[in-house]
Amino acid sequence: MTASANASRLSVSLAILALAAAPAFAAGSTNDAPPLPLVQSVTPLGLVLQNPVVNARDNAESALFRGKSIWTFGDTSMSVPGARNKFWDDNSLAWTTNLDASGGITLDHDLVDATGAPREFLPLTQAEARYNYTHDKAHCTAKPCGAELALWAQQVVPDEARNRLLLFYVEIRRINGQPDWKTVGAGIAVMTPDGKVTRPIQNPGSTMPQLLWDKGDGGYIGGSVVVADMLYSYKCVPDWVVMECNVGRVPLANVLDKSQWRYYAADGSWSANEADAVTVFQGGAAGNSVFYNAYLGAYMAIYAEPFTDNIRYRVADNPWGPWSDAGLLFTGEPGWNGTNNYAAFAHPEFSTGNGQVQYVTYVHTTGFLQQEIPLTKVVFQKP
Repeated sequence: MTASANASRLSVSLAILALAAAPAFAAGSTNDAPPLPLVQSVTPLGLVLQNPVVNARDNAESALFRGKSIWTFGDTSMSVPGARNKFWDDNSLAWTTNLDASGGITLDHDLVDATGAPREFLPLTQAEARYNYTHDKAHCTAKPCGAELALWAQQVVPDEARNRLLLFYVEIRRINGQPDWKTVGAGIAVMTPDGKVTRPIQNPGSTMPQLLWDKGDGGYIGGSVVVADMLYSYKCVPDWVVMECNVGRVPLANVLDKSQWRYYAADGSWSANEADAVTVFQGGAAGNSVFYNAYLGAYMAIYAEPFTDNIRYRVADNPWGPWSDAGLLFTGEPGWNGTNNYAAFAHPEFSTGNGQVQYVTYVHTTGFLQQEIPLTKVVFQKP
């Protein structure tokens, strides 16, 4: 990938798009949205500190697994070439064991290659690697030259009962030098406590069986929350200037079996037919954080409002809603050259006061292939 192509991807992400703590009790049963809690204070805490060779990273979702706050990222621009002699990773991973964010967050560990540079953690299949090799401009033998399959990391979901971490991702196809990309599908990778990541077979009838959602389906990768042993996950698609989100659910033990998924329908039932799914809220640019806030006694969604620098929030008694109207959590700093902030996520593993204090990040573009991740402390009042 050239620098211009990478820059195009970052800018298009901004233009087009702009974990899950287990709750203390089962989902509620009220029919009205709870009142939106007031924000007591908002305090910028500077930047999330990262490996100094990282020039830009986007997404930045995290979850606690085996004592580590594990963070996953999408496109990662670096100042060093790494073992592959490239200055770019399609995805990367970092972590910390320090869960005290009152003075900031430092990601002091990275998954690295033999040179010490961050490396991709989502493995390509042999077919994907072959596609990328044959389309590589350095030795292109198949048209279009410069085409690439890339895996972008999304939400992170711990499954402690089965001793695994679920790593959601979307697969895209893009061409070097062109700003657009095409969604191929989405899937769920599995990390075990030893750090090994695999992409198990999830769709045996597909030509790309590692994808749970194929044929251009972006999948339910727009945020997740676990209630007891049930995973609720959101699919968000653009509708002009908003992201319309519906929700599916599946027993956590069966998350890789698409036949076990059910979708929230207009009559309040859960349907096996995804076509019955209805919008439950309008979400954010590049995804949403959805989690249970015990201090507020409600589920909370935090996200970046598309095409703005505003970070919004909503609450509900159930993962499927009804969700409250959106409130303004805070407004981030304006980005470079008119770019908007995106990929705003809470990191509940750092929260204190039973959820009263939350720590929120967003992706902020500061220059050509330059991004930073500001950290903000938010304190809520009781509703």
